[in-house]
Amino acid sequence: MPVLSIIACRMLEDELVHLLSTDREVHELLLVDGRERLSLSAKLRAQNRPHLLLGLDRIAPHLTERQSRPHGIFSRRSAHPAADHVVVVSSLRLGLHSDLELLKAAVYDNIRRLSAFSDGILIFYGKCGNALADLEHNLSCPLYLLTDVQGERIDDCIALALGGNENYDKTLAEHQDVALFMTPMWACNWRAMGQEDAASGKRLDLGTMLKGTGMKKVARIDTGLCFEPGFRENVDGFAREFGLQRIELPGGTAVARGCYERAKSSLAARPGSARPGARICGFNFKGCLAAMLAICRMTRKKFLGE
Repeated sequence: MPVLSIIACRMLEDELVHLLSTDREVHELLLVDGRERLSLSAKLRAQNRPHLLLGLDRIAPHLTERQSRPHGIFSRRSAHPAADHVVVVSSLRLGLHSDLELLKAAVYDNIRRLSAFSDGILIFYGKCGNALADLEHNLSCPLYLLTDVQGERIDDCIALALGGNENYDKTLAEHQDVALFMTPMWACNWRAMGQEDAASGKRLDLGTMLKGTGMKKVARIDTGLCFEPGFRENVDGFAREFGLQRIELPGGTAVARGCYERAKSSLAARPGSARPGARICGFNFKGCLAAMLAICRMTRKKFLGE
């Protein structure tokens, strides 16, 4: 039974919950135990998605033991058993965004450790200030990357919510007075992100940054997901604090779902054991750096500490 591991940014937690709670082909779902999985686990439980919490060092022995006991209590059988797979999720802490070298090191460490028992690894991150723009590794386990319909690596979580880099660029051009774009996870975590920056010795004064830029709005992106309560209230609170006007923008999860399904399809097409030789499956991946098209994108990157 193939094992798909996912290295996930917590900013994309809601998208991950949506995908995993609606996928009936997941035979067993394992979360790498730790502080970062608490919110993810609670949301999955609320969606009645069975899962098991295991330390990273316990996952490989568990999978080995499950091969001789394929009908465990946490399994969920599909109508098409051949399509069943195991998913392992490792969520990384938000504070890594304040130091992109630490973020890159954490992703590489997870790739190395998860590849020991995975048939493929989905990197559930965008390029994140280009820290993850050119992932390379020398392991036999292939990597699957978040890409848009043009095959371009997704810039960040906002591009993913807006439907890809092209839609992101169009939105930036049409809304040059928007300081920040917020998804539900962004809206409930922006203050914690600022605290992480302060703890790392960085100082952020968004009010000062916004002076003279002409940016007067914050955009609330409706992705259709409602796992985080108080989305509108959180955005309105941010708007009041920085003297901004809230606007509404449509978003969605189609790009995230497409990347997840392509990773599953590629995994299903592979033999049961990992092939020799490293591969990065980005679906027409282009490694060139994307230029920032508007000052609002630069402001977002500064806010993230990028």
